[in-house]
Amino acid sequence: LDSCSVVSPLVHQAMAQSHDATQSEPLRSSCPFLEEEARRRLPYDVSKAVYLEVQSNEEPLFSYMLRFVSKSVQDARSIRADMGKGRGLGADDDEIDDLLVMVKGKGKVGGASRKRKREVQMPSANIGLGWHSFDFTWDEKTAKITIVLQRIGNPTGDGPSFFTSLVLFAEGPDQTPLLKICQKAADNETKQKANRVSLWRFDTKYHFWSRISRRMARSLESIVLEESVKKPLMDDLEWFLKDETRTFYAKHGIPYHRCYLLHGEPGTGKTSFMNSVAGHIQRNLCFIQMDKHMTDDTFRNAMTQLPALSMVVLEDVDALFTNHREADQNNSSLSFSGFLNCLDGLGAPDDVVIFMTTNHPDKLDPAVMRPGRIDLKAEFKKPNKDVAAKYFLTFYPGADEAAAIFGTSVGGRIAERKVSMAQLQHFFLACHRQGFDATKASEYICDFVFDEPRTSLFSSYG
Repeated sequence: LDSCSVVSPLVHQAMAQSHDATQSEPLRSSCPFLEEEARRRLPYDVSKAVYLEVQSNEEPLFSYMLRFVSKSVQDARSIRADMGKGRGLGADDDEIDDLLVMVKGKGKVGGASRKRKREVQMPSANIGLGWHSFDFTWDEKTAKITIVLQRIGNPTGDGPSFFTSLVLFAEGPDQTPLLKICQKAADNETKQKANRVSLWRFDTKYHFWSRISRRMARSLESIVLEESVKKPLMDDLEWFLKDETRTFYAKHGIPYHRCYLLHGEPGTGKTSFMNSVAGHIQRNLCFIQMDKHMTDDTFRNAMTQLPALSMVVLEDVDALFTNHREADQNNSSLSFSGFLNCLDGLGAPDDVVIFMTTNHPDKLDPAVMRPGRIDLKAEFKKPNKDVAAKYFLTFYPGADEAAAIFGTSVGGRIAERKVSMAQLQHFFLACHRQGFDATKASEYICDFVFDEPRTSLFSSYG
């Protein structure tokens, strides 16, 4: 709500432009709308209203408010078609529901399944420029809200673009309904939904988080790891998320956040595990990409402006700094001290789970590895034959005999460290494409040629 400006009633517009004013003289206004137009449009005296302005450069609040208001206005005459830009790419909620039905066995899966529709979806309608209104209900109270979406001045900047603002009006002196709308709009965007994982990205240039996609959550059961790896991680995480644990942290003045380091070779399941965990604990999955715009201030903003209930992912942290604790200028301008400060210093966030990954834990500075910055470390190894057999059963449930044959057949290659989880996933996709049953799949592994790990670029097992 920091980005909202609530303006008290009886504020009069003051214009400082005259015929003899020079071109360099600024145009001044103490009112975020045209007062004369407001008098015509509002069903009450504007001097007896409270109003709130949200500017287009106040992201992400402006996007949250625009979407919330657009859904609330029922009879908009001025609209703009929204094909999804800014709402996030990927499957929408209806498509995810369809997938969940099929996964649970209530629909067909396989060669006889219905083809997905390839038609372009009808866009949703955002309100367009002009005046709109809707009824807003909160705490068993209802208020008539009037809105103006306006464009001001000439286009500027790269693009270029117009300055745009959204002004909301409510009759009377009470600010509560306008602030409640901000709260509701933000909550609608950041709350997690069952069986979904929302992926968020931080814009390092303009300093705000945006949701880039929403996906069907992957079950923890589909992530096959050695129990010595999976169980300690999940036990620790579930302990951390308990209410009594949060109370314990607060009682002893300990910042409430938890950081895990996953290390191991590429393709061993680190990325898949994190995606699955985010769905399991119903947290927003937030990726921070290091680039030339990443400075200490940018990183601090990213960590302090996280969406509610966040799980942060920092990948390949070994590549961030040199042996001399200097930033790799190809990746970012973040300082080593700035990075540490956001892990456990004054810039550290509250109520957040952080996962860091590396393929080379030996390259990490000891200062990063100390307790308090990393609470638990887990090594993700290439699968053994027992893990491979267990993974087989996630694709062919109940085929214990075929799974044992599969584990024995692939065991030799696993012993030579030539097979990763990503490569096994590639194998099962090939089996599904060819319609192999469990017996055929257990035989096919003997002839299957695995790609080198580096070619599994697009595998979801990372």
